[in-house]
Amino acid sequence: MRKLSLVGTNIVGSEIIKISQKIKEISKTRKVQNLTIGDFDSNINPIPKKLKELIIESYNENLTNYPLSSGQLNLRQSVSEYLKKRQGIDYNENEILIGAGVRPLIYTIYKSIVEFGDIVLYPVPSWNNNHYSFLHSVNTIPIECKPENSFFPTVQDIEENITSLNMVCICSPQNPTGRVINPETLKGICEVIVKENKRRGDNERPCYLFFDQIYSDITVDGLFVHPLTLCPEIREYLICVDGVSKSLCATGVRVGWVFGPQYIIGKMTEVLSHIGAWAPKPEQNAVAKYLNDYDETVNFVKTKTKQYSDITTKICDKIDGLKNKGFRIDCQRPEGGIYISIYFGESVSFPSMESYTKFLIDECSIGVVPFEYFGSKENPGWFRMSIGGVDPNNVEDILKSLDEVTLKSLSEVNSWLF
Repeated sequence: MRKLSLVGTNIVGSEIIKISQKIKEISKTRKVQNLTIGDFDSNINPIPKKLKELIIESYNENLTNYPLSSGQLNLRQSVSEYLKKRQGIDYNENEILIGAGVRPLIYTIYKSIVEFGDIVLYPVPSWNNNHYSFLHSVNTIPIECKPENSFFPTVQDIEENITSLNMVCICSPQNPTGRVINPETLKGICEVIVKENKRRGDNERPCYLFFDQIYSDITVDGLFVHPLTLCPEIREYLICVDGVSKSLCATGVRVGWVFGPQYIIGKMTEVLSHIGAWAPKPEQNAVAKYLNDYDETVNFVKTKTKQYSDITTKICDKIDGLKNKGFRIDCQRPEGGIYISIYFGESVSFPSMESYTKFLIDECSIGVVPFEYFGSKENPGWFRMSIGGVDPNNVEDILKSLDEVTLKSLSEVNSWLF
C-alpha cells in the first residue's frame, strides 16, 4: 500500500542536479571539471556590476515586503519596452507576469493551459517537459529529433499530430543542444497551429504554442527570430517565457517573466498568487532600472555572447581536429546559449550512458550530461556540455580533457574486445 499520492510516489528528481551534486562532492577530494549544470561560476561570470549595485540599493530602501502578485509595475513596463527594442514585439504591462525565474512560470503555464488527459507535444532532447507533463497528468508525444534537423521537430511532425494536441513546446535556442530553430520551420509550425485552431473554432479548446526563449539574448547575431514576427496570427495562441537568469548570468537572482494574451496572463497571475513564487521585490526593482538602461544591458549581453562563442569555437575546433584524426567524436556548433551538443562514439559500446558518464567522472575527471537525461532514447552517444563555468582564459584544460576522453574511452573499449 503506497503512503503518498501518485505524484509523491512516482516523481523523479532532476537527473542533471543529481550528477552535478555528485561531482561537487567528488571535487572536495580531487579536481573534476563540472560541465553538467546550466549555471555560471559567479566568480568567472558575475552579474553586471550596475545590477548588483541596484539590488543593494533596493534593499537599503527597505523594499522587502510583498511584491504585486503580477509583478512590480515598473518591471513589467521595463520588460515591455525591452521586448519592443530588442525583438520588435509589442506586449503591454498587462500581458506580462513576473515570477521567481521561469521554472514556476512554466509550471503555471502547464497548470493554466492543460489538464488530465490532454496531449502535449515536445521535442526530445529537451529540458524538463517530461517532468512538467508528469506533474500535470497529461499525455505526451515526445518527438525524437535528429542531428540533421538540429534536434528540432519538423513541420510534418506537428502536422501529423495537430488534431489531438493541446500544447506544443519549443525552446530556442534549445536546451540541451545550443541550436536555434530554423525560421522557416518555426513559421510552418505556427501556421499549422493557427490553421488547426481556426478549424476548431469556438467548439473546442485551442492548441497553444509554449515558446521558451530564455537563451534568446545570448544568441549569435541575426539567428534568433521570434515566432510573432514570423506569424502574427499566432499571437492569440502564443505564451513565451524569458528572464535574466542566462542573459545576465543571474541564475540566483530569480527574475523571470511570461508574456502572452492578457486573458491567459490574468488567469496565470491568479494561479501564481496561490503558489507565491514571486521574484523578490528588491530584485524586481533593480532589474527594472537596469533594463531601462538599454545600451548598458545590450552591451553586457553582447560581451557575454562573444565570450561564450569564443569558448565554444575553441572546443568545437578541437573536436573537429580529433574527428579528422579518426576518433569517433563529433559536435554541433552552438548558435546560442551556453551548451555544446557533443558526440562520444565510444560511449555506445558501454553498458549504458549512465555507466559512461560515471567513467568520464572517475577516469577522465570531466562531467557532461547524456541526452538520455533530456528524454531522448534514440540519440545514444550525444551529450550536453555546459560552458557556464569555463574560464575564458583557461580553455586549454577542456581541450586537454577532450584528448584524454577520446584516448581513454577507446582504450577502455579495446580492453573489452581483446
